[in-house]
Amino acid sequence: MLAARRLLSARLPKGVRSFAKGKPMPTSAEQWEKVLTTKPPNAPTGRSKYASMTVNAAYNLDCIDAVREDFAWLSGFMKDASTLQAIKEGEGGAADFVSDMGFMYQLSQAPDEEMSKYEAMEKEAVAKAVSKYKSLNPLTSQMLGSYFDEGVVEQTSDIADEVEALIRKVLKEVKVEIIAAAPLSDRQKSQILGVVSKYVDKNANIMLSDKVDESLIAGFQLLIEDRFVDLSAKKSLDNLMDTIPK
Repeated sequence: MLAARRLLSARLPKGVRSFAKGKPMPTSAEQWEKVLTTKPPNAPTGRSKYASMTVNAAYNLDCIDAVREDFAWLSGFMKDASTLQAIKEGEGGAADFVSDMGFMYQLSQAPDEEMSKYEAMEKEAVAKAVSKYKSLNPLTSQMLGSYFDEGVVEQTSDIADEVEALIRKVLKEVKVEIIAAAPLSDRQKSQILGVVSKYVDKNANIMLSDKVDESLIAGFQLLIEDRFVDLSAKKSLDNLMDTIPK
């Protein structure tokens, strides 16, 4: 693996080692270069090379859902100032950092009643107790080691947010929110989506959510990604009121 690091260090994250076991990881510099740099279909160029290569590898190693879940947790966990300060003050190298992150990920899954018991226990005992919970995906562990080696650990939350944005592009996900004056039936939702589908890619995976806002009086509003469409009675009433002399 040292050869891999020498070959890829100029362009790719340095940590081309496997910190986690149980899943097949690339075993040569050539394999790592391929999975890290081969873009999935529909993938745009990311602002961060770390986010782009993480998504490339997740897609090529067929673990995009698991990595997505891991990075959703990282996004929130690594935003905490006390967490970042603890990492700065921590000792050890990349493998220690990855081990600690894996421990914290499993600990985060423990219910409150278990957490209260862990407060009086040594870390080794707690680590053993939480080992029953899901571990970080091997690729996530791999990339965290790379971030540590590259000195970008403090950017992990931002990287995680961009990983999510890139994955949504790769999977052609389009967020659609319906805000209606009253609860909509499944038939009504289907009719609205039929209209929406004309304005998005035919292969788009529409991620639908809906909520009620009684102030709309009647009708509905649509939020399609960052596009807003107002078809509510409130909008019509507001427009009418604007025409009345004051």
